[in-house]
Amino acid sequence: MTNKYNISEKLFTLEAFSKKTRQDLHKIPELSGQEYKTSKYCRELMESFGYSIRQFDEYTGFTADLIIDTAKRLIAYRTDIDGLEMPDLTNNEHTSIHEGRAHNCGHDTHMTIALTAAKYLSENRSELTHNVRFIFQMAEEDMRIPGADKMVEMGCMDGVDEVYGLHNDAAIDTGYIRFNSGVMSSYGSAWTLEVHGVSAHGSTPHKGLDAIREATRIIDYMDYIVAKKTDPFSPAVFGCGMINGGTIPNALADYVQARGTIRSMDEETDKVLKASFKEIVARSEAGGFKTTLEASGYPAVINHPQATKAIYDAAAAFLPVENIEANGKPMTGSEDFSYMINATKGKKGKVGAMYFLGSGNKAKGINNYLHANPYFVDDDSLLIGAQIFINIATRLK
Repeated sequence: MTNKYNISEKLFTLEAFSKKTRQDLHKIPELSGQEYKTSKYCRELMESFGYSIRQFDEYTGFTADLIIDTAKRLIAYRTDIDGLEMPDLTNNEHTSIHEGRAHNCGHDTHMTIALTAAKYLSENRSELTHNVRFIFQMAEEDMRIPGADKMVEMGCMDGVDEVYGLHNDAAIDTGYIRFNSGVMSSYGSAWTLEVHGVSAHGSTPHKGLDAIREATRIIDYMDYIVAKKTDPFSPAVFGCGMINGGTIPNALADYVQARGTIRSMDEETDKVLKASFKEIVARSEAGGFKTTLEASGYPAVINHPQATKAIYDAAAAFLPVENIEANGKPMTGSEDFSYMINATKGKKGKVGAMYFLGSGNKAKGINNYLHANPYFVDDDSLLIGAQIFINIATRLK
């Protein structure tokens, strides 16, 4: 591409590197906690750049540090590394070679931005005003598998004063970014409900306990909770995306499994939804059913004002100010990046922020939403993401 986004000339020389890196990573998506090839690819590159690597036992996540002066503050950049369990329908020269696996959330983009910024900073370390750490985090996609929470527990945030992250969004054109101070993403939980009833012939339903009917009662009542028990000015979402049960059409099902998500934008609503769900499920026991309910999730990402200003200043150093939406709407999706912000220990408390990086291009026909299939990104967005973190690392006071 021509340098129409005002990328620094030294960074622009890494354009070919960034495109090849994303294409390489796009070919090898792996599921949460199983990112062995991906982790090896990124780790070997970071080692070649001269970073100090810390591996976390048997886990695929790792950190990479570039320390210029131990007296200086440490800022971190986080990238997620896992893919999704779905086919890759891009049908081009760098389509996934792992059947049933795809980077349809664009984590290949996130990793490439990290690797490109890391390469630049290593080659131009005299520009750094801070020590930097790149966190390559496993298992962001699957709430049931340890990801950011486990890495924080094992020490990925030790000594970190501020942490930054991004998420690509192909529904936003390349050259634009969006973020806001305060709540950036929802409190989110994935839940699994199991209902055990008693099977009976369809002609004698009074002799059984219908697990399907009971599961749908619970799900329907949760919709009532959202409508009538939560603050209408605080968004709340209860969703059931999967329900399986029964064996034949003329008998009551003795077992049902349902799975879905809960999302809200404030802690009090999150508590109401979770407590109500448990209460409604507990009522099934009084009717003779046996139930189990499991839920796991993430706290909300809450952007710190100081960190959002750092993102704004870093972007405004080269992008037109009209391309920077600093008061955007938060997303109702959830992100375990929140664990990392909450683990910072700078002088000003929990300091961190993430933003949405435009990775779409309507002129090229790229305007899909996250997890769409096929999922495309505009490679011109890669250097923009890298430039923003480079500017934070070299301009932050």
